[in-house]
Amino acid sequence: MRFPFVDQRPRVRHLLAGVAAVAIMSTQSVTAASVAVLHHPTHNLAAPALLQSTGSCTKHPGGPWTCQSPCAPHLHLGYNDSPGCLALALGAIQHGRAREQVPPLVLPLGFARLSVPEQLFVLVNLARIARSVPPLVGLTAPLDRAAASAAARDADATARASYGPIQARAMGATWAGGQPNAAAALFGWVYDDGWGGPRNTPNSDCTGPSAPACWGHRRVLLGEDTGTLCTICVAGAAFFNDVRGGNGTSYGFIIVRPSRTVTSLAYSWNRDVLSHLPPRERVPAR
Repeated sequence: MRFPFVDQRPRVRHLLAGVAAVAIMSTQSVTAASVAVLHHPTHNLAAPALLQSTGSCTKHPGGPWTCQSPCAPHLHLGYNDSPGCLALALGAIQHGRAREQVPPLVLPLGFARLSVPEQLFVLVNLARIARSVPPLVGLTAPLDRAAASAAARDADATARASYGPIQARAMGATWAGGQPNAAAALFGWVYDDGWGGPRNTPNSDCTGPSAPACWGHRRVLLGEDTGTLCTICVAGAAFFNDVRGGNGTSYGFIIVRPSRTVTSLAYSWNRDVLSHLPPRERVPAR
């Protein structure tokens, strides 16, 4: 039995500072000077089979099912942050990094104790840093709410000119459903986001080998639509389990390039993460 992996729809929108500012779009959107060119894989990287399926299962008389997959040891397909399931997802990310000749992933101490949105934030920042993209400054309450509203309806966050006090110059949003944990969601966004054939392409907007939406989630997370040189970009993240849409899990992430530095952070890269990383991994947000 496979996990109900569903479409991971990237929605990337460039916003103006205000809805009436159409005449100054060229000065308000992300310019070429703020974007460095990043390289993306030419082919999808398959996730470990037992990250996506139960494997073979045995029904014990009068007892539960026992399955091969550490992500669904008793046939239940849902959220699973057990050491075994997390190791499968992290191993897949490590394999992807090695294929790209990117340094191995090093998680901060206490990663497993973080909330799912915090884990998503850390994993996205580690993916950015490995490719010399500045880390996101932090999670903010207004963007967390926007991500939560979207994840609750299995959708991408809505593009707005402002999120509470945060004025948006540009934004990008990603969503994933059916993934067993945050690391698995990150793997899908970064390494399984291109064309894999008509029946093996999780990104539903990637409709062919040359479709522009292929690798769209990866582009969003690495900042190509909010600025790969952005040093003030902030994020929102959310997670829902057993959502009504039947996907089992729902993950949302939103990145905003604000018009000015945001100082009110619910979770800060510099304050809450840096000291828990090895010295060579401590790339601060500026």
